[in-house]
Amino acid sequence: PTAVLRIMNNSTKPMFPSLLHLPPYLTADVSPERLNPGHSGKITLTLNSEKVHGYGLTQTNVYLAQQLGEKVNSETEIGISTVILPDMKGVSEAYAPLMELSDSVLNIRFDGKAKKTGEIIIRNNGRITLEISSLQMFTTGLKVTLGKRTLNPGESTKLKVTAFAAELAKVRTRPRVLMITNDPKHAKVVIKVQTQQ
Repeated sequence: PTAVLRIMNNSTKPMFPSLLHLPPYLTADVSPERLNPGHSGKITLTLNSEKVHGYGLTQTNVYLAQQLGEKVNSETEIGISTVILPDMKGVSEAYAPLMELSDSVLNIRFDGKAKKTGEIIIRNNGRITLEISSLQMFTTGLKVTLGKRTLNPGESTKLKVTAFAAELAKVRTRPRVLMITNDPKHAKVVIKVQTQQ
């Protein structure tokens, strides 16, 4: 898979854009290599998924530089997230687990408290065992606990999400929880966490 970053030179000097701190699973192609003042270009990022270890969420930060050898700083930081899913080819949906969530959005009101916990009920309505192989957060400021990772047909469990107000106030992206399961219809499940003071 690829993603394109569009860039523009707003300065009065030519720049030679590049991305710093690229992990081994990402490559970047800059076009054009020299960007004159007032001109735009693009950086095409390509993911080599074979070099990403394990299923689920992998996150990294890269840094846009105007010249090679430039120091990194938070103003040029670009967060990159990738989710690797298990291969579900050949899995019959008729004889598969079927996950049902009580809600896909968790609303948490702090009401002046430093932390607050919300719950989502997970149920297996399928014919075979549901397995939750990975449970991760896209941001800091959340803590999750899961009653059971394996649910037989008809069983339920609770996913508890605790949100911390001070940490969430510092994050730049929306808080979300990622689940990877063996349900072919819900191999990747993202639960949005919406908070209010």
